[in-house]
Amino acid sequence: MGLLPEALGRDPRLVDPLVLGSTLLLVLAVGLLVHGAAARMLRLVDEQRAELEAALVETASAGARREARAEEVEHDTRSALGALRSALSTLDRYADELDRDLAHRLQSAALREVDHLEQLLRQQGSDPASDRCSDWVAFDVREVVRDVALTRQVVGLRVRTDEVAGRALGSPGDLSTVLGNLLVNAMRHAPGAEVRVSTSVVGDVLELRVHDDGPGISPALAPTVFERGVHGGSTGLGLHISRELARDMGGELHLEPTPVGCCFVLTLVRAGDESAQPTTRPAAGKAVAGPVDHAPQRTEDGHPLHTV
Repeated sequence: MGLLPEALGRDPRLVDPLVLGSTLLLVLAVGLLVHGAAARMLRLVDEQRAELEAALVETASAGARREARAEEVEHDTRSALGALRSALSTLDRYADELDRDLAHRLQSAALREVDHLEQLLRQQGSDPASDRCSDWVAFDVREVVRDVALTRQVVGLRVRTDEVAGRALGSPGDLSTVLGNLLVNAMRHAPGAEVRVSTSVVGDVLELRVHDDGPGISPALAPTVFERGVHGGSTGLGLHISRELARDMGGELHLEPTPVGCCFVLTLVRAGDESAQPTTRPAAGKAVAGPVDHAPQRTEDGHPLHTV
């Protein structure tokens, strides 16, 4: 015999409909309260679990970003040190043979790379994009291009910069990095090719072209050339970093179709300049006419230094 029938038999008042109804309502109310508390507890557990999962995802993402940033800084540092070594090595080996103007340009190129290394150190542990914005100035594009080109000339790259002019708004150090990466890319994938750097104006934009007469980029690789990863036997970081730097300066970097070689186009925010205007854009694949700055010296390996 159950407990409830036994209790009803001992106390006839419990059979009273009002008492019985009140008891049932009380039991129902207690059940609802327990159910509500349990539901709230489950919701709280779900919310805490979701927050924990989000925190774990953010931690993993932050770790991946730090790792990616560390790789980019290492890549930029190696590039800057390589350019610095080239300039200083040439100054050291051929101090008695270099004319005063070329020696001054090599010193300027070396100092620019030192500035770039200092910029990389300032960006450690902070948001690099915000730091770059604070470094923005109006600068002479030709000066940066000539310095960067010279550090690649002394290791044997043939570069022409006689069609570069104009001023841009942004970071000279970031432009040095982008151009240095593009020139290293040409040295690695188009050995022996001549590289022509030129500028042209399109409204408020200054376009800087880096065009080599090498074998070019295969159609299969072209759509993914700026993606992070391994491309063409290299780390796949240089072009990726260059595009990100271009975007950080309010510009863009893209691959332009050309019948001969490979042509990268960097767009920059143009700064006002009444004294020097970029030349008219040359037709793709055609030779460039006009004066060339001559510096008939030697590379760090003892070969004649190509003209810039």
